[in-house]
Amino acid sequence: MQQSPTPASTVTGQLISTFRHGKGFLVFLLLLAIGLFCMAGFVLYLGTILPVASSGANTSRGSSPQLLIYSVSGLLVVISAVLFGLYSWQKKLRGTHYEVYEHGIVAVSGKQQQYTAFVEIEDLYLFSSGQTAISGLITNLAYRRNDSEPFHRVIASLKGFFDFQQLVRELHVRERVPVVIEKLESGGAVTFRYVPTGQVWRKRIAGDFLNVTTQSIIVTSEYLEVEGSKVPLSALSSVDLNKWSEMVTIKDATGNQILSTVGTGIMSHDLFLTTLDVLLDAQRASRGETVESLA
Repeated sequence: MQQSPTPASTVTGQLISTFRHGKGFLVFLLLLAIGLFCMAGFVLYLGTILPVASSGANTSRGSSPQLLIYSVSGLLVVISAVLFGLYSWQKKLRGTHYEVYEHGIVAVSGKQQQYTAFVEIEDLYLFSSGQTAISGLITNLAYRRNDSEPFHRVIASLKGFFDFQQLVRELHVRERVPVVIEKLESGGAVTFRYVPTGQVWRKRIAGDFLNVTTQSIIVTSEYLEVEGSKVPLSALSSVDLNKWSEMVTIKDATGNQILSTVGTGIMSHDLFLTTLDVLLDAQRASRGETVESLA
């Protein structure tokens, strides 16, 4: 992600809210790791004060108290080492806090600041991970300017994460829709990327969430192109948003399925649905019809 200092308030707009990660889990991990490490040392100390007769008992059976003490102590050291590693990993994940402004977002990591304007974000990726992955509950938000940049990932341990992701989604749509519509009205095309349904589910089970292969949805003021197939907007009959199956399904007037995929697999899917909403509204208004909002 491009490094940049926070621009002036004339560029960012007013600061709306600041979001930080909680430290309770990190403190718990650190104390537990230290406690287990100290316990390992204490167990070794007990081995030094065992009576000689006791430490030499049952050696013929291969289960002397001394061997048991070394084994338990070693196991405690290994567990504490794993916890120290987990602590370091989680500390890195939680080391950034976020300042959300009217026109962009600032990721602050120590003395480093990364400002990203909402209008520049092409890919806003929402996905599930952890124990709630199968349910589809959004527990991660990742964003990037375009597919030449790595994603910046925000996880659910952020205090007020659900308020954060809702705020970012709303501001992203508000800032980017006018730019997208202006480009379409001038005869240009806008590309949205999506992760196919099968890959979405594999990621929920196997992890490695940001290593995804995307396909393109190309939108113009006249047609929608998915997997090389162009369909005039005037031929679109329905966009079905099924909250139970999480699927977004687009069909033409003959009932042929143009696109069917997990909604959150569509990057910037709020923007995608709002853009379709505007375009279809314009199409049907020209014919004297009305259209139900999709977003």
